[in-house]
Amino acid sequence: MVKKILKYLFFSISGFILVALLVLFAPAIWYRWVTYPRFEKQVNEFQKLRKEPAALTKLNTYRGILHAHSYWSHDSEGTLYDIIPAAKYAGIDFIFLTDHPRGNIDTLPRGYKGYYEGVLIEPGSEKQGLLTWPLNSTIIDWNIDKDIVVKNIVSRGGIIFYAHSEEPHNWANQYYQGMEIYNIHTDTKDESLFPHIINFVVNGNKYRHWALREMFDEQTSILALWDSLNIKRKTVGFSAVDAHENQNIRARYLKDGRIEWLGTNANVIDTMEVKFWNKWLFQKPDENGWVFKWMIDSYRTSFNHITNYLLADTLSTTSLADHLKKGHLYTAFKSLGDARGFMYYSMNDRDSISGILGDSIKIDQVKTLNVVSPLPGQFKLIHDGKTVHVSSDENYQYSWSEPIQKGAYRIEMHIKLKGEFIPWLYSNPIYVY
Repeated sequence: MVKKILKYLFFSISGFILVALLVLFAPAIWYRWVTYPRFEKQVNEFQKLRKEPAALTKLNTYRGILHAHSYWSHDSEGTLYDIIPAAKYAGIDFIFLTDHPRGNIDTLPRGYKGYYEGVLIEPGSEKQGLLTWPLNSTIIDWNIDKDIVVKNIVSRGGIIFYAHSEEPHNWANQYYQGMEIYNIHTDTKDESLFPHIINFVVNGNKYRHWALREMFDEQTSILALWDSLNIKRKTVGFSAVDAHENQNIRARYLKDGRIEWLGTNANVIDTMEVKFWNKWLFQKPDENGWVFKWMIDSYRTSFNHITNYLLADTLSTTSLADHLKKGHLYTAFKSLGDARGFMYYSMNDRDSISGILGDSIKIDQVKTLNVVSPLPGQFKLIHDGKTVHVSSDENYQYSWSEPIQKGAYRIEMHIKLKGEFIPWLYSNPIYVY
């Protein structure tokens, strides 16, 4: 009788566990075999619609990452072996790093600086809600008031942008130059992570980019804040991948032959001896010495998820920084389609271009606001935070010829996926005065 009860109990518990696993893993399995292949097909078909627009300016368009971390940050182990292949895969031309300082006295440059296989890297800092690129040799004293840090860096020709725009900042500071309008880390904060971890377990190898996309929410409150700030003063908007490649489990050999396990934020979990029962887990060490890696985030996926497109004269720190300050930038979800070739500009009564995104233009020099795009989409024109027009269908071009008023006009492009229009591209405004 007791054996019979134990038998029923065993099968009942086993059945319950099996059902629970099916419930937990069913959505991710459905994504793998149904949803993501369908999305992949839609995006591939969308990308086939690409048409190269004629060049409207002598400026070149460079794809770039603003806000990323390397080994210099305490919570990253990223090296050039990880960063450069990821950048080349995503077609990235430049990376402005923002490594956490190792103390309150921060000496720059440090870490990586210069050209690496054609990719330009400029070092910077992230601390106290600031993204800081001094652009020259300097020492930052983070012990002093951060508003003074902002003033000092900008007054000497550097760049200060606010990171994590969902957090409090001194928006009244007259020296800061820009803000994040999208950040991958910010996007994940409102998520219940357990279902997404399961999704990465099931889909992380083949569909990691879609598993990341699953966490996307349009940052409407941040965009509204950006619009409100641009009514008062120019505030450059950009996207941040905030990549650390640290939401992973990795292992490497120590000098004494033991294995060191690292978890999230590059924290050490444990060390252990290599035995016959765990040896099968480990592979030949890669360039960084890792013998085991299970990854949720990666530079490759992050760099290709959303990308900044900066119009500049040359691929040099001086030129990129100059045009970045001017707001000659738009940002797009590159995993949905490469936006290189997009242009937002104004024309005057002589049908000549009077300015491009980021420029401030006198009202008598603006007859129309115009857009050309390499991929078709729905255009949304926003004036001082209010949507004044949405195109009725998808197209490669857009023109607004209604009476122009003073204020900041920016463009969004939305494309159709999942049967509905979703955000693809955000431009910096044209400022009409």
